[in-house]
Amino acid sequence: MRGKIIKGIAGFYYIYAEDGQVYECKAKGIFRKDNQKPLVGDNVEISILDENEKEGSVTAILPRKNSLIRPAVANVDQAFVIFAMENPKPNYMLLDRFLIMMEQQGIPAVVCFNKKDLGTEEELDFLYRTYTQCGYRVILSSALKGEGISEIHEILRGKTTVVAGPSGVGKSSLTNSLQGEIQMETGEISKKLKRGKHTTRHSQVIPVGEEKFLFGKAMICKKVSDDFYLPLTGDEIHDVTRIFEMLTVTLCADGKDFQAFRI
Repeated sequence: MRGKIIKGIAGFYYIYAEDGQVYECKAKGIFRKDNQKPLVGDNVEISILDENEKEGSVTAILPRKNSLIRPAVANVDQAFVIFAMENPKPNYMLLDRFLIMMEQQGIPAVVCFNKKDLGTEEELDFLYRTYTQCGYRVILSSALKGEGISEIHEILRGKTTVVAGPSGVGKSSLTNSLQGEIQMETGEISKKLKRGKHTTRHSQVIPVGEEKFLFGKAMICKKVSDDFYLPLTGDEIHDVTRIFEMLTVTLCADGKDFQAFRI
């Protein structure tokens, strides 16, 4: 049976299979021998070990379109990188390094400057012109005021998107603005450092709306189907990134791949 990895925690992989069920699987030892590791976003083949408990084993990883090291995700269509106008101030060297990394991987990127209400017109205009002249689409948003949300929905449609940005720029707030069923935890900005405190910690699928889904980092229980939940506990905190906290957004163009996750 085939499926897609929608979440990975401590050696367990949650597979949304072609039968519409989610199975908790472990990878076969041959992957370690071959120095392979399943990634969130991988299309895989699984064998069912216990149909009642929805347990299985990953037996094969299907060919990848591409893959990234940080975040460890596969089969990405585009990158959506988010920086804030203030709190924290944008680190342009970090932004440019990320864009270069995406260019090396051949992955198109969209740049989003969140918290536009904290920037001046001159600053916003300068950043918009600078990055559009470099060939990137630029979105100016405010999760607080709901500005730019419809434009973000547009660029996500039908794509599998890695959403990246430093702590505190508003990734979780924008995610919450894009969908209402699952509220990702948002943290306060450090008063001393003026930056975030890493409130999101691992990847999973989060529904955004009809035919739209998030592979996101969260700290809450997520309802996957009518009788299946993925609890997120302190024991699962194992993958805090030091530079970027990553989300992956998946939107199904035909609406068939993830029917069980529709709102």
